[in-house]
Amino acid sequence: MTMSRAMRRASQRNGERLQNLPWNVLEDVTEMQRERHRVLSPGSTMKQPDRVWMNNHYTVQVHEGQTVLGRRATKLFIRRNDAGAVHSWYDFQRIKNALYGEEATAIEVYPPESKLTDVANVYWLWVLEDT
Repeated sequence: MTMSRAMRRASQRNGERLQNLPWNVLEDVTEMQRERHRVLSPGSTMKQPDRVWMNNHYTVQVHEGQTVLGRRATKLFIRRNDAGAVHSWYDFQRIKNALYGEEATAIEVYPPESKLTDVANVYWLWVLEDT
């Protein structure tokens, strides 16, 4: 069963409603998201995130064991729950602090056009491992 257009619209409307509420704590929803993926995409071999966190504004997928610019890092896939194209440095800092601590360093990369993939309102942060 794939997500229909009506289901996507209902999800977006719910996301828009949640954006109007005050920011709440990020919760680990990994198992719920894995079950949702099993139901909506049976037989899929797509690599699943290591963890998934969610609050009323954002969903954050965590992909551990990555490399960026020659450094070991954890990649965070961040999207607003209403699918909006709003990029808030303050919100991303808040997410990084909540998941990895205030002293963690994260970077955002703007790639060469030849390597650009821009298919959705999704943002990526790489949290660098301590050296």
